Amino acid sequence: MNAIIVDTSALYALADRNDPHHLRAAAFLRAQSGAHTLWVSNHVFDETMTLTKVRLGMHACLQMGVRLRNSRLIDLVVFGQEEEQMTWRLFSQFTDKAWSYTDCASLALSQLRDVRQVFAFDHHFVQMGLRMLPE
Repeated sequence: MNAIIVDTSALYALADRNDPHHLRAAAFLRAQSGAHTLWVSNHVFDETMTLTKVRLGMHACLQMGVRLRNSRLIDLVVFGQEEEQMTWRLFSQFTDKAWSYTDCASLALSQLRDVRQVFAFDHHFVQMGLRMLPE
């Protein structure tokens, strides 16, 4: 399966027209048009909802949530015990990095499902050895 993991930084860029990455994020998403499966973990969904609500308000947050939940391009990945344990292990292991728990959840998903690409605007993924898209 040709999949791409999606980060909060990309989703927020899509939601906020004033975000410096908005145009690149929108163009990248349009270009996907079913070419890849886009995986959004429940951790990223949670973080995106919270960030969007705080910065753009409840209306924008709900719009984003509905779009994500109804999108044909996006698969919501709900973590089970294996993913949660690996997330904690990575978060506990890389204490010298400024990676968030959600970043570590995305890394766990990457390692468990052998996906090396992430739709993101967060340099932490380059530190993790992942290919950040768009380039």
